[in-house]
Amino acid sequence: MLPDPKDPSYLGALVYFHHAAESLSFSRAAQALNVTPSAVSHRITALEGAIGKRLFERRVREVRLTQDGAELARATAVIWNELKEITGKLTTREVLRISVGPYLSSQWLLPRIGAFEAQHPGLRVDLIHVIGLPEARLADASIIWAELDSPPACAALLFDTKAIPVAAPGVQTSGNFWEGALPPIHYRDRSTWRHWLSTIGAPTDFAERGEVLEEPHMVLEAAAYRRGIAIGFLPFIGTFFDQGRLVHVGTQSIRSNRGYFLQVNSGAQPKAKLFASWVEGQAKELLFRTAANA
Repeated sequence: MLPDPKDPSYLGALVYFHHAAESLSFSRAAQALNVTPSAVSHRITALEGAIGKRLFERRVREVRLTQDGAELARATAVIWNELKEITGKLTTREVLRISVGPYLSSQWLLPRIGAFEAQHPGLRVDLIHVIGLPEARLADASIIWAELDSPPACAALLFDTKAIPVAAPGVQTSGNFWEGALPPIHYRDRSTWRHWLSTIGAPTDFAERGEVLEEPHMVLEAAAYRRGIAIGFLPFIGTFFDQGRLVHVGTQSIRSNRGYFLQVNSGAQPKAKLFASWVEGQAKELLFRTAANA
């Protein structure tokens, strides 16, 4: 009967066989595997029975590979070396866990992470996408969307943002669009629209209309599909402008009451500071380019 590769005992027997074939000794294989020589002999006998081939010639004080055994030994040696190589890479490569919202990740951070990893070949960045406040125990550093007046503890401001109303091209709006029929679209709550309206002196009751969505990217998508007017944040709204899917409604923009903060969590590995320095540099570069294009 042919062995079933899904059977763990079959895969385990190949491990026993590899060590015995490599050392040409059941005793030395047993030492490497921390088992008894009889256990090695039993597993190899079971393997020979399963595949219907003798793999070893057993003599009084030695074992030798048969022709079939030598062929199998060449295959297990290649596989074993590949496994050692990849597990070695996995165990020696450091992993940084970065908590970030899905919108900032897709629009800004994710396209840049490859460049950071290329600069630090022994380091991999795992992005933990979180909507709302991050769980510090799960990450080495967090990028947090928070109010400027209530920043997270021990956090540095990466970006402050400009809030602008946006809608699909061709949507009919007046200068005082809050007097029209097109409703606002909100992210999580109505506070952003209330802040924008009160800052420019417009009636805040406009903010009591419209739907509330839980994912920031969907707010912009809803606006692009003509469901209403959204608040977009410069410099991250640029992709929608470049694609011609959204336009600035009206002429007013204000400094948002929210921004992105970088927080390196206490107890994080030293490489987290390396990432923090790099991401702060990336933020400054984006802000410089945005100012130059303004």
